[in-house]
Amino acid sequence: MTLEQFTNATEMSKIKAIWRGKLIAERKEEQITYRLFKIDEFFVEAKINPLLGFARDFRPIEDEQNAMRPYLPEPVSLNYSLF
Repeated sequence: MTLEQFTNATEMSKIKAIWRGKLIAERKEEQITYRLFKIDEFFVEAKINPLLGFARDFRPIEDEQNAMRPYLPEPVSLNYSLF
């Protein structure tokens, strides 16, 4: 499946594509869970509805760097001086 095919697919086809994809990462923001899947040559972020327990919102992402950015820890800032 290509990114364009995923974007134009029905909701059920998107869900099936995610089932066939590989779960790469998971993160939480307040009550919402986000899961990042690798599908062929692109990524999809699925927003999981906490009440229903399944995805209803899908965000396709073309490149790995943009896909992974929200899942990586924030860099630590060391703003102090030894002298």
